[in-house]
Amino acid sequence: MKMRKLTPEEERLLENFVTDVYGPVYFIHSLPEFIIPPINSKVSRRDTSWRLNILESLTDGDLNITDYIPKHNIPLEKAIQKAKEFHEKWVERFGHSSIAEQHLMHLCVEDVSRLLSGDIELMNRRPAFIEWSQRYQKSTRDKVVIPPELEEKPDLKEKFLKVWQTSYDAYEKLVEVLTNYLAYTEEKKEGESEEKFLKRISKIAFEDARYALILATRTSFAVALNALDLQDIVRKLFAHPTKEAKLLAERIVEQGEKIAPSTLRHLTPTPYQLEVNEKLKEIVNTLEFEEELAPSSEDVVLIDYTGKDTEFSPLDIVVAHILFTYSGKNFETVKEKVKRMAEEEKERIIKKAVEGIGEFDHLIEAFRSVRFKFQLKISEASWHQLLRHRTILFDYSEPTIENGFVIPPNIEKANASDILVDAIKASEELFVELKEKLPQVSSYVVTNAHKRLVVMNADLWAFDHFANLRCTNEAQWDIRNTSFKMLELMKEVAPQLTFFMARRKKA
Repeated sequence: MKMRKLTPEEERLLENFVTDVYGPVYFIHSLPEFIIPPINSKVSRRDTSWRLNILESLTDGDLNITDYIPKHNIPLEKAIQKAKEFHEKWVERFGHSSIAEQHLMHLCVEDVSRLLSGDIELMNRRPAFIEWSQRYQKSTRDKVVIPPELEEKPDLKEKFLKVWQTSYDAYEKLVEVLTNYLAYTEEKKEGESEEKFLKRISKIAFEDARYALILATRTSFAVALNALDLQDIVRKLFAHPTKEAKLLAERIVEQGEKIAPSTLRHLTPTPYQLEVNEKLKEIVNTLEFEEELAPSSEDVVLIDYTGKDTEFSPLDIVVAHILFTYSGKNFETVKEKVKRMAEEEKERIIKKAVEGIGEFDHLIEAFRSVRFKFQLKISEASWHQLLRHRTILFDYSEPTIENGFVIPPNIEKANASDILVDAIKASEELFVELKEKLPQVSSYVVTNAHKRLVVMNADLWAFDHFANLRCTNEAQWDIRNTSFKMLELMKEVAPQLTFFMARRKKA
């Protein structure tokens, strides 16, 4: 992210609110909570450091800076020592870990690979992330992370940089071709100025062109989390197979100790964390698998759901949970009642449960009792959006070239598929070589177009929220298509539980 040289006055001001004025990893502190979300929200659509956004917020006249500059005179060393003593007594000696849960922290990580950012977002489900968006911003040629492992392999590093240049050349060419194509095919909206029209079609152009970019492309993210969850993420970063992750973990610890020296403890990964993945990979590599039973052409497959092949259907289960909640009867009594109920009566209960539900409302808790499990074969571009749904459970394979790739419809219509395919072929050639010589680096050269296998396990409450966001015209076309396919499969087995979904107004 763009960070300029600051004036001495700006440096002194920022030092009150961030742990590092220029480094790529830092914590925001000593600001009231209501200021931080607006600062973070700018990042997905602006390629500027959070620190510059903080300066802007503090110097635009809307806030009185002196209200937020710390005024205490307590020596920092003394305060740190007191905090450590408190932590050792209540957390170390008595196991009172909720103290760490109460410590809310705001971490900013700039210029990390898209590969690693996705892994980090799945390391712990509780933190809240916001990320620099390839949908809303155009990547630049310098936005690439060179895996540290390649420094000892100059021949592979040279090939990696060549693939990056090929990837970015394709991206730039696709932006140009798509912009010209959309200028002729897209209609102006009523009252839309020429400037706004060009801005809108440019966004569509680089949103689709990004499918040519590899997962080594740089991104940045901010995350709000408590100290206990930060400890968990740091341990997993140290156990991660890439050097990039381990270096990031070291930087997070270094910066975190400036503001939370007493709560950032137990950061070394356990033997289990270090060994379990390799042990399971070794076992899997000894197994022989039959040919795929599901047709390879199916990118969305409903593989299981609550009540499948039993006498109690998904409808029965949700109705039973509703009756249990509002009747005060025990669950076995409720189940017997549901068995004797007519289908029309059960449907009437569901209709009453969702009657009047608005586009921003959530379902009642009873809908969490039924889960649907899908196998998805989706692009990395789509996966990076899907994984942000924190209430959904995912099992996922590593990035690979083995599942094919996606070509955005606009690229096909603009007769520009060859540009994307050539970039994909270059990445695949290097992927094969890296898989043999340096496997932990191979994922970096997978493109956003390549498909990943994912198992998505969502209860009805979570899927309703997901569909309400992703089945609208404003959602990105790739994840929207997948969302509708999942919804249609659910309608086939539980139409009484899906008729109210995707209710948000279309853009």
